[in-house]
This record gives sequence, C-alpha cells and structure tokens, in this order.
Amino acid sequence: MARALCTHAFHFPVAERDQVLAGLQARREGLKAHGVKYWVFENPSTPGIMIEFFEASGREELTEARRAVGDTRASDAILSEVEF
Repeated sequence: MARALCTHAFHFPVAERDQVLAGLQARREGLKAHGVKYWVFENPSTPGIMIEFFEASGREELTEARRAVGDTRASDAILSEVEF
C-alpha cells in the first residue's frame, strides 16, 4: 500500500497565533493516536500563513483519521506515494 500525503495552507490573524498553535497541538495529538504524522511549517517573513502536512500509511487511513479528529477538510486532495 502506498503512503498518503495531504497538504493544506491556511491564514489566520497574527494576534490569534497562540490559540492557533494550541489547536494545532491538539490536532497533532489526535492524529498521532490514529497513526498519522502531522507537521506544520511557516515562513517567518510571512506571519499568519502556515502549511499543514499529513502523512499516513494509506489514503483511507488518512481520510478516516482526519474525520475522527473533526477536520472538516478531510476531503482535501490526497497524494499517493509513487513507488519505483
């Protein structure tokens, strides 16, 4: 089974950064419990914009885990690892 990856860019008010980070930490813990790796990156020169990366062992696992943690964007495009 090919691994699955999904990305999602989002914007938020810079003044809400602490609340956003707390929510992202909770999401990471929930996804981890479902076997999903989760990273968030930002460019320090553009505050208020972050990109999430989700990785799981397969498409179904990724979709189910995101739904389980209440991620309403679970229908984002999911990329499958190319095996060669």
